[in-house]
Order: sequence, then C-alpha cells, then structure tokens
Amino acid sequence: MPDEFRFLVFKPDEAAAALAALARKIGKAVPEGRLAGAEPVGEKTVNGRLSIDTGNGPESIVSFSTTEVLEALIAYSLARGIPLPRVSEKVLERLNGRFALRIGQVDSIELQMRTHAPRSR
Repeated sequence: MPDEFRFLVFKPDEAAAALAALARKIGKAVPEGRLAGAEPVGEKTVNGRLSIDTGNGPESIVSFSTTEVLEALIAYSLARGIPLPRVSEKVLERLNGRFALRIGQVDSIELQMRTHAPRSR
C-alpha cells in the first residue's frame, strides 16, 4: 500500500493568529499591536517568527521553536474543525515561504501498534 501525505499550508495571517494564541496560552511575552504576519525561518530546522506592528517604528519580532510552531498550527487547525488523524506523523515544513504542516500515514498500522500498544509491565 502506498504511503499517504497531506499538506496544510497556512497563510501568514493564519500562522500569526496561531502563534499569538499559543503565546497567550503559554505566557510568552508578545508586545501589544497589530499582527503583521508570521514566517518560517531556517531551512533544515524550521522555526517561526511572528511580526507585530506596535506603531512605534520597526515591527517587533517574537521567535518560536519548531515544537511551538507545530503545537500552534495543530491547535489552530483543530479549533477550526480541520480534521487531523490522531495517529500520524506531523512535520513542520517550509513551502513557498509559508508554514506547511505535512501529515503522513506512513506504515499507519505499524505506527498505530507502537502508539496504542499496551504498556509492558
């Protein structure tokens, strides 16, 4: 059976909303102002950068780790009713300068067995 992959590609304003929501949830300091957008940073390891227009000169930048961006985009998707398989590989990627969430069903039966197998005593 072939492997299956699906990509969710986020617009900069969607990614910005997702990162801002995560920042509020985890207590990360974000300056007051208008969300100007978000972009992926890095090639092999993709991190995130949230831009905020504070109205006082250059935009403020808040950095996010790969794990934080993944958490933000997954929560954003679920809050909007976008179905995500529970048992799947979820990988953050950069696609045409945007955040992309690659969702894979690689060896899904084997993955399910590993993630749902009873714990050994």
